[in-house]
Amino acid sequence: MGLLFSNSVDAFSAGQALKIVNWRLLLTNFKFLERVDLTFRSDEDSVKSEYPYLEDLSTVKQLLPVPKFLLLPLKKYRLPYEKTESGAIKFGGQRTVIYIHGSGSISEDNSILQRLLLQNGCDLIRFSYHIDYKKEGIIYPKKAVEMLPFLTETEEKIAPAINVELKSALNRLRDEYPDLFMNKEVILIAHSLGGGLAANLIASYDSINFNKFINLDGTLMNPAVQSGLTIRQLHLSQDHLFEKEWIDEENFTDSIKAIGQDYCKKIDKLISNSANKRTWIQINNSSHFTFTDFPDLLRPYKIFRSFVGDRESAARIRKYIINFILEPNALRVDSKDSIVCNRW
Repeated sequence: MGLLFSNSVDAFSAGQALKIVNWRLLLTNFKFLERVDLTFRSDEDSVKSEYPYLEDLSTVKQLLPVPKFLLLPLKKYRLPYEKTESGAIKFGGQRTVIYIHGSGSISEDNSILQRLLLQNGCDLIRFSYHIDYKKEGIIYPKKAVEMLPFLTETEEKIAPAINVELKSALNRLRDEYPDLFMNKEVILIAHSLGGGLAANLIASYDSINFNKFINLDGTLMNPAVQSGLTIRQLHLSQDHLFEKEWIDEENFTDSIKAIGQDYCKKIDKLISNSANKRTWIQINNSSHFTFTDFPDLLRPYKIFRSFVGDRESAARIRKYIINFILEPNALRVDSKDSIVCNRW
């Protein structure tokens, strides 16, 4: 199927016992948010539909700066989603999970995890957004020294506007699909920049009662860092560019270490300013990409594992997430990984 990607991904298959319906809403009146997908299990009549893993190669060019022909296999993967025939939507999950992807990525980038969530009684709300940094007057970093100024500009210029749009979109969903929120636990899961967007949403939006926050190697931002959160939190971090000893070190002058230190100090500060139970785990043999589907999509060559982490680490991440959602008090940390912080 390609030089980089596997021919097929078994984990994308729903299986005969799991019929998944996806209802897509296009968000035409927003600057950054493009669509929201409501994904859920259903016994209602539905029809087979074409849901490619990736529709537009340009969407992930920031994330994966390689020649386009190497990314073509991502357009050939198909997700096992169907469309409802009647238009009537019945949400039968015990919980609702909201997923927010990272900058330059797609809401399908954690489809393996999302299938597991559906299997375990969750309905999904998957937001898709796109930031044209050039249009916004922000220089996308090509060197490590440019990363921290880029994050500061994104926090100040982009994050507040996306926060407003997320609130508006959630207001619509709350009004049109109250079954997603009434008498249900609502959980936010987010990767990369999405982690900061999700934390800010929790800190500033009280129209929905959020219950848990799961941060997948996410870059946190103000105001959430300063205010803290009052709900239960699980933070999962990589080990390639972050060492927990950096939290207490003086500020680094080395650009790479400075990025990792800024990352971990923000999580530490959010945890310190928060109430409720919060757990922070560092995943062995992981990079930023290990918290997505990429370890399972790329061919299992050693050169790729050094870039995206290994499949075993990605599987442990998914296990932590499912356990935290279903039985948070029974969460156990694998001996391969380490607890950075556990506050009760």
